[in-house]
Amino acid sequence: MASPSDSIVRRDIPDRDIEKNAAEIDKLLRATGRPGIDGLVDWLKTTDFYTAPASSKFHLNCVGGLAAHSLNVYHALHDLVDRGLVKLDDDTVVLTSLLHDLCKVNFYRKERRAVFADGETREREVWVIDDPFPVGHGEKSCYYAQRYIQLTEEEYAMIRLHMGPGGGYPDPYTASAMIHPGVSALHIADMIAAGLVER
Repeated sequence: MASPSDSIVRRDIPDRDIEKNAAEIDKLLRATGRPGIDGLVDWLKTTDFYTAPASSKFHLNCVGGLAAHSLNVYHALHDLVDRGLVKLDDDTVVLTSLLHDLCKVNFYRKERRAVFADGETREREVWVIDDPFPVGHGEKSCYYAQRYIQLTEEEYAMIRLHMGPGGGYPDPYTASAMIHPGVSALHIADMIAAGLVER
């Protein structure tokens, strides 16, 4: 369980690592050769994708966290494929892992607030959500991606449902995972990255 101090902005990822992550993501995405990918990569450079946090309070809530998290998900999903747990094309691994959280571009901003941490209340800098396009998490990521590239049905389902089951019946996550095993694989890779690697 997260403590109140988790909402405090953590130390930023160093600039050299932000640049390294941006170069790696750029190279991986362009290597897919997917029609429209150059436009998508160029658009990413106009957003805060490489400097945004991955979350406001939990995993990698620091400058550069979103790109670092995306690469962690890429490596976790790639490992699941290498272990033979799921069969996915290389392009699918790259696109779904690196684009699953596109919804978080231009989504966070820093603000000073009173925060209770370490037994006292002090004014601290925190990340807050400022969503100019609140249409949903996976939905927005798919929308942003498909402005430039065409996702396959499995890629769309993986990105759209990467947050896991939402409860209720029928549950689109479970139904889609039965058709496209990549849906579960991306969700698991995201949980490995956020819950284990980034802890």
